[in-house]
Amino acid sequence: MKRKQRRLLRLSVSLATGGAAFCILLSVLMEPDIPEANRSETETAEHTLFNRAETEEAAAQHAAETETRANEPHTETISGKQNLHTERERILNLAAGELAAIGKLTAEQIPDLFFACEIDDTIFARINGASYTENDAISLSELSYLKLLYYGFDGNTYVGEMIVNKKIENDVLSIFQTLYENNYPIERMTLIDAYGASDALSMEDNNTSAFNYRTISGSSKLSNHSYGMAIDLNPKYNPYVKTASDGSLVCQPESGREYADRSADFAYKIDENDLAFRLFTQAGFDWGGNWNSVRDYQHFEKKPEDPAASH
Repeated sequence: MKRKQRRLLRLSVSLATGGAAFCILLSVLMEPDIPEANRSETETAEHTLFNRAETEEAAAQHAAETETRANEPHTETISGKQNLHTERERILNLAAGELAAIGKLTAEQIPDLFFACEIDDTIFARINGASYTENDAISLSELSYLKLLYYGFDGNTYVGEMIVNKKIENDVLSIFQTLYENNYPIERMTLIDAYGASDALSMEDNNTSAFNYRTISGSSKLSNHSYGMAIDLNPKYNPYVKTASDGSLVCQPESGREYADRSADFAYKIDENDLAFRLFTQAGFDWGGNWNSVRDYQHFEKKPEDPAASH
């Protein structure tokens, strides 16, 4: 009788663990009493079947939980990609000088926001008759419009733009992306056409710029800016300086006169320890701060094919 009670107890447990164990134990219950000598063997078999049912149920539950967890990161990844795409589109629709983000963007967002494209009708309408005029020296097809980010003086992220020669577009994109990633401060970066293509006004506003079809001041020679082969970076703090024939100091922009003394220590100064200097010179650019007759601390250039071209 006690053996039957034990079997009934096991039967009630096996009802919760699955039909397979139930059927087997039910058949054992219906068999005649087992002699005492065979009892341990039979109970061992019942115990094995009971444990097997429990193991199979646990395995099935584990598999279901694993599948659920496997799907969760996939859902998060899709959502993350959608958010990145939405944020990228938002920033791409911003004009140069507009705030792109408080602080810095994530490493995932940055690469897609530094790129070059052809000068389309919209951009041409902005530069035609200002920084660009029809000429025999440089054609629109030789120039690229760059969209970039820059790290502002206030520690936030802004949209920048410039036009450069296609020969240096990859260098320039790489340099300015590295500057941004390293929190290198730039105050402004918009086409010089926002200042009526006036180099003086652009420098006074500390605007970082590149292409501008113009001659060197006081000369008939074309500037390297005319070829899109030169860039002026933070010009107010890194002025163009020369000594006139009367011994007076010429400084452009005039507001940068207090920064003409390069032995002084001040923010935004380009010197040979500066990250911008290192990046540009490593890419093969010449720095105007190393010139002899004049010092153009804002200026980095590569020589165009025309040997007469200079700042």
